[in-house]
Amino acid sequence: MTTAALLPLEQHESPWPAADTVVLRNRPLRVGTDPAMLSRFGDPVWHIKPAHPDAHLNIAALIWARYPNTFQLPFKTFFLAALDHPYPGDPAVQRGGERAGVATFRYWFMDLEIFAKWLDDHGITRLCDVTAQDLDAYRAHVLGLSRKEGRKIDMLAAVRTLWLYGPHLPEEGRLSTGYPWPGASDDDPKRPAEGRENKTPRIAPETMTALLAWALHVVESVGPDVRDAWVTHQQINAGVHPSQAEYRGPTFDRVLQYIERCRRTGESLPGLRQKDGTVTVNCNAIKRMIRTPELKVRVGITPSQKRMLSDSGLPIAQDTYVGQIAGMIDGRPWRETPITLTELRTLVRMVAAACFVVICYLSGARPGEVLNLRPGCREVDEETGELLMVGRRGKGFDRASLLPEEVTEDQRPWVVVAPVHAAIALLESLGDYPFLFPASFTNAHAARPNEFNARQGWSINNDLEDLLAWVNATFRRPGEALPIPPDPTKHLHASRFRRTLAYFIVRRPRGLVAAALQYAHVHTKVTLSYAGRSDTTWMDDIHIETLELVLEQNEQDARLLNEGEHVSGPSADEYRHRVRARARFAGRVVTAGKSVERLLDQANPNIHHGEGMTCVWRRETAACRQARLEAGLPAEDGPDESECRSACTNLAYTDRSIVEQRLRLKRWEVTAADRLAPRPLRDRAAALAAGSRAIIDAHGHTTDSNNQTREH
Repeated sequence: MTTAALLPLEQHESPWPAADTVVLRNRPLRVGTDPAMLSRFGDPVWHIKPAHPDAHLNIAALIWARYPNTFQLPFKTFFLAALDHPYPGDPAVQRGGERAGVATFRYWFMDLEIFAKWLDDHGITRLCDVTAQDLDAYRAHVLGLSRKEGRKIDMLAAVRTLWLYGPHLPEEGRLSTGYPWPGASDDDPKRPAEGRENKTPRIAPETMTALLAWALHVVESVGPDVRDAWVTHQQINAGVHPSQAEYRGPTFDRVLQYIERCRRTGESLPGLRQKDGTVTVNCNAIKRMIRTPELKVRVGITPSQKRMLSDSGLPIAQDTYVGQIAGMIDGRPWRETPITLTELRTLVRMVAAACFVVICYLSGARPGEVLNLRPGCREVDEETGELLMVGRRGKGFDRASLLPEEVTEDQRPWVVVAPVHAAIALLESLGDYPFLFPASFTNAHAARPNEFNARQGWSINNDLEDLLAWVNATFRRPGEALPIPPDPTKHLHASRFRRTLAYFIVRRPRGLVAAALQYAHVHTKVTLSYAGRSDTTWMDDIHIETLELVLEQNEQDARLLNEGEHVSGPSADEYRHRVRARARFAGRVVTAGKSVERLLDQANPNIHHGEGMTCVWRRETAACRQARLEAGLPAEDGPDESECRSACTNLAYTDRSIVEQRLRLKRWEVTAADRLAPRPLRDRAAALAAGSRAIIDAHGHTTDSNNQTREH
């Protein structure tokens, strides 16, 4: 959407743009923008946030009072040209055709402010009067500043950008010199090489596992109770709750009707706890409940009516309750007392934070992509039945925040798991908001209204910290450890979720993981979401985590083998050969995803430690692969533990495997001897026990590579 096009610069009598020129006239605007509120060329402050596609970012306004008066007009003209036209071709770096994002303007504004003030301090009042000698003097000034090298580069680049837009500027407002500083010299500032290494620290496994588990608890058990209380509170405030329909007449009559209702239903009067600990009648809550006539809203309940409530003989509750408890955690209600009005806003924020954990972590989406999700983003693929989450891309210069009917390629789906859909549905049921995560569910600030802004990244990070503290304070039992242990590295940040998810997917912890949610399932869904897309950072994270796991496993396997760990099974010799061949790794610096892939190919022995066994993978002899082919399923190029066959020739058993087999044997023997268990279950347990016993016996009587018989 754009505003009505005004006359181009060259058609005005003045070489400068007219004061009423809309500065965002050629930019697509965010949905909900009021055209009448758009900034004009002559305004002392330009608000360019409506042209940024991300509703969770707060783009700083351009405040022209920071520039010298003599340079406000020419630099305003430059920024208008930069908003109107694509970035010109740079003689050094060809970027022609790209349109500068409005977030970039904040940095250009700061860098060119320094240039404008330097010109003003040196008596230069027009850009066209700047000489090559002046530019060299300014360059020397920048190089002498106590700034980081990268900042110096940006300050000089901003002047080059000003020169590049010269064809779109009046003669008086352009640099008339040649291209500034075209040749590199020895004293040029050097930007430090950073490479493509992902420096985002993972969240500690103990913290992340507990955080996800409790987020799921909150979504499933706490969320519906909080939602019902919040909806009831909103309906009472709006005067549309079903219980309010019976109140008629003036306020006095309504108070009497309310007293009679409480006597009839056995309800207590809502309480309000004072600072001294006493509890009085919450008259404001009663005023909302009885729908005080509009003319009496400011007056509310009179002193005589308050005495009537106090003298009614009705008990006064310890607080104002707005919701009941129905959700259960571990077989009992998640709290003993009903939800109170004073804590409702906090509980809504905690439920939203839990939903964010589930959606962001289990989808693999970036925090900004999740914060920009809108209601109705749940979909199901008609052909495959896959659950989808549809939002907008979080990267790319050509992203646009167009009106819904204009959005096409900017939308993208994520393939997700069922808990993500459940969390989205819960957020949608909280009320009619334009975003799943509005600027505020409860009291949005006028400067960041809900209808235009989503919750900011720093706010959701604070919510995550508060969620952790709230869970630990609410659900910790005496004498037990914290439900969610704090992360030892740093505070929780949403940007750490993707790296942590990659870690868990590669490691695939065994046993009950976050309410039986299988990371293998999430791996399939999330990887499918990113397959074939231009965003390769997710797969880079997967490869890096896989490489780290392989190197750690190689080191451990080689150390244990040298210490005398025994290996049995049909692939025992191949296991020992691969471990010894790949054990040594001196270390190598990698700066790109392809380098990680090549190093992974060199270091990976394709040995997979499973539950009570080890797979020395060979696709030609893999029984699990053959089983999938016989069932008409696609064969994966890796072991499938769910299809593992005890007769597979890829199997090997280490001493670590036998420890697990002994534990399993005890469990199977107990089940097989349980006379109260169904016969088929006992027979199956007996068969599994016999299989484990055979593996243990064979391991104890086989010989290792130096022909020594092992007796266990």
